[in-house]
Amino acid sequence: MAKRKKSAESPIGKYILWTAAAVFVGSILWSMWAETLLPLIRAGDTRAVWLHVVGLPLILLGTAVFVYGGIVFVRDTLGAFGSDVLQANVQAIRAKQASGAMRWQNAKILFRAWGPGLRWLGLGFLLIAAGGFLINL
Repeated sequence: MAKRKKSAESPIGKYILWTAAAVFVGSILWSMWAETLLPLIRAGDTRAVWLHVVGLPLILLGTAVFVYGGIVFVRDTLGAFGSDVLQANVQAIRAKQASGAMRWQNAKILFRAWGPGLRWLGLGFLLIAAGGFLINL
């Protein structure tokens, strides 16, 4: 059985990160309430209130999905660079001994790796756009 690192025995850093995340999300929610929804409620614009109640969470969800897509994109790209085939092709390209097929093989490996991340990024963008459209109606 592997020994745990001394820093893993007291996970104070995890609590600090969760507290910082809670404060960050809380400040966003407070801002949405105090600076956006309350003035609309006081103005009596019920339609705008409902559009903002739907649109703002869509924007927040879209932002989270977009960030996740970026993480997936980077993780999968770095994973593709760990491929033995890609590394062999890169070395051949640097040594100027590569054929066009090797370059296309590398491109295919990277495009395959980028697909899932780009789908998440696109979904996040669409959610942000939909939320932005709703709050601007």
